[in-house]
Amino acid sequence: MKCALCGFEFSEADAKRPCARCPVGANCDLICCPNCGYQTPGEPRWLRRWRFLPSPRLLSPVRERGVGVRGEDGGRGEGGLGVRALEIIALRSGWDAEIVEVRAHDDAVLRKLTAVGILPGVRVRLLRKFPCYLIELGHAQIALDKELASAILVRPVSER
Repeated sequence: MKCALCGFEFSEADAKRPCARCPVGANCDLICCPNCGYQTPGEPRWLRRWRFLPSPRLLSPVRERGVGVRGEDGGRGEGGLGVRALEIIALRSGWDAEIVEVRAHDDAVLRKLTAVGILPGVRVRLLRKFPCYLIELGHAQIALDKELASAILVRPVSER
């Protein structure tokens, strides 16, 4: 582990050592830096379990960018139209979409996106593309840079 404040690297066992004097120490989820005492919350249990699931790429029916999703009807989609997955940066502003896959090449990118609720199956709306990608997720608006936005594959739902 690395302290976000001082940059000191330590193990999880070292993080619990300063908490030994604390009366709540055994039941506390905080990670305490042994160097400066800075406390950060531990990783949530749901995120730890989620990491051990198979890759979202394996769970998702999407193969590559722009390739149709194959369903029970042989991949034609409803009405004979192909359902296509594309990066969210390819959408027009104002379009609603459903997240199909989060394709992160880096664990840190995946953590950032899941922390704000960007998961497969969630509906989003692209509000604007410049100077940053602004998406609406429920009642929240989230600004993403191009690297984070290009890691999100969506299926367009409708135009608003």
